[in-house]
Amino acid sequence: MKKLIFLICLIFYQLTIYSQVNKRLSVEEVINSAEKVVSLYLRCNEFRIFSEKIEELLHLESLYLRDCSISQIPSDITRLSKLKLLNLEGNTFTSIPSECKRLHQLSVLNVRGNKLEKLPDFLAKIPNLREIDLSGNPDLDFSSASKVLIQIKNLDFLYLSNNKLKTIPDSLINLDKLEELHLKNNPNMDLKQVFDLLSEIKTLKILALSDNKLVTIPENLNSLKNLQGLMLDNNPTIVIPKLVSVIASCPSIKVVLLRDSNLKFFPNDLKGFSSLKILELSNNSFSEKEKERIQNQLPNTKVIF
Repeated sequence: MKKLIFLICLIFYQLTIYSQVNKRLSVEEVINSAEKVVSLYLRCNEFRIFSEKIEELLHLESLYLRDCSISQIPSDITRLSKLKLLNLEGNTFTSIPSECKRLHQLSVLNVRGNKLEKLPDFLAKIPNLREIDLSGNPDLDFSSASKVLIQIKNLDFLYLSNNKLKTIPDSLINLDKLEELHLKNNPNMDLKQVFDLLSEIKTLKILALSDNKLVTIPENLNSLKNLQGLMLDNNPTIVIPKLVSVIASCPSIKVVLLRDSNLKFFPNDLKGFSSLKILELSNNSFSEKEKERIQNQLPNTKVIF
């Protein structure tokens, strides 16, 4: 239920777990008040200054070093003993920096859009690690990586989007705390294999399959007994009558996202969607008349256009 509430909040407010203060400070101002800084988002040209002053930011909890074409991080980063979130998105790392193994409070690691080839074993020894974003690393050996992932005891959020996946490793069934899985933009996936495997992960609550050129959703979706949220954005080829039928067999699903899918009409019979609490249909092509009809057929569902 907590994850469902979080998903609903995300839809309306686009919340993030680690929000940032809107006021922009210079690095010099940050250093001068280092004891008060808990979140830091660096521009690329500020990276050198940060590297020289890192030891003064001992209360830092969130650090963003995005899109700077860096392949290594300062060794002194290990002195950030309170760091909980490290975002290295959009750089040129081929492996996760070894310095991370001494960040014992780290719970969120984002290495999306790098050039990862392997995952280091030490990730399993970071006791609080619970969220990893590996999206956009198509050269990563996922068969080998999965052997590391299943050793991360508290992993509950996993992002594998945009990785040219065709299947997902069978060993992932051992992720017995996984609650949210993102598989966006992997259009060649064998969905039956994926759902057969995911049905063994009893804790899974949110599944993202956006940007996958979907036509249908396999009927074995109903094997995911605890699934509450399904993200299907930007799938303009999806057959809605079939989707309605499949959702009807999945009473646990309460939120469906179908944004940006060039939809113009829905089938006459929408009873299969009647158990939904939220149906997100933003950025489609429904007429005002069709919107009214859809809402009237789903009086107990919050339909967002």
